[in-house]
Amino acid sequence: MFKALIKKIPAANMMVPLILAGLINTLLPSLLHFGVFTEALFTSAGMKTLMGINLIAAGSQIHFSNIFEIFKRFSVIAIARLGAGLLIIFLVASFFGRDGIFGISILALVCASLNHNNSVFITLNIDYGDDLDQGLAGITSLITGPMLAMLVLGMSGIANIPLRAMADSLMPVIIGILIGNIDKDFAKILKLSQKVIIPFLGFTMGSSINFKDIFRAGFSGLILAFIVIFIIGSITLLADIYINKRPGHAAWAISTTGANAVAVPQIIAEIDPSYLPLVGLATAQVAASAVITIILTPLITALWAKSKNNRA
Repeated sequence: MFKALIKKIPAANMMVPLILAGLINTLLPSLLHFGVFTEALFTSAGMKTLMGINLIAAGSQIHFSNIFEIFKRFSVIAIARLGAGLLIIFLVASFFGRDGIFGISILALVCASLNHNNSVFITLNIDYGDDLDQGLAGITSLITGPMLAMLVLGMSGIANIPLRAMADSLMPVIIGILIGNIDKDFAKILKLSQKVIIPFLGFTMGSSINFKDIFRAGFSGLILAFIVIFIIGSITLLADIYINKRPGHAAWAISTTGANAVAVPQIIAEIDPSYLPLVGLATAQVAASAVITIILTPLITALWAKSKNNRA
């Protein structure tokens, strides 16, 4: 009975543990830090390890024979996703300045729209993508993180591109590529292991969610999430369908705000104190967008994929 109920929930393997962890973190956060093993497995500390394993598994699906097709898909999605975000930021900044629109400052807009949740992207491509989509998920980690937001806001004074950080995110992928091309049977095992990891990864992502953030940000947080999912996501979707000639599930899957974006407003304000008055509200708005998109994007992706007869 319980299994039948779970099957009715889109992307249930990730969504059910994610929401459960979010509720626990909102109501009883100390429960997730009961001891060293609990904390290592069920909090964001465990997410890094699980993501590393997932990136190796994703990289193992990249074979030398398909690497150019994967890079093509990545290039189209990355350019569309970031290009749409930059266009919106430019228009809002030009007409409304740093105070932004609908109560959303340019600081919050930049942080939320230029940073996606790669864990969600990987998980949804496992459920609804093909082997190349799973390989694609291994390199989208290059286009998320706080540095791009800082560069766009003109913080280049301290923005030496973190080559070590980029190399760090690529290392598991490169290891996976080598494994997958040396031993294709082991690559199949790694592919199967991803489905086992997904529920644990969903729980660790949920452990950083606080549902109070949605209420703290107010209506502006909902609007910010709407911009990320339905405006930036729709532009990315069109590029994925008409240029990549793909069903579009990958475009929806990348339409999120990454959890690490929540810390970016404070980082930028430390660099440029003129942003300090905007930090409190911007942080709440970015957090709300992260929470809302991490819940809605999997649902939208699942419904879209099923409408296109993708596998679930």
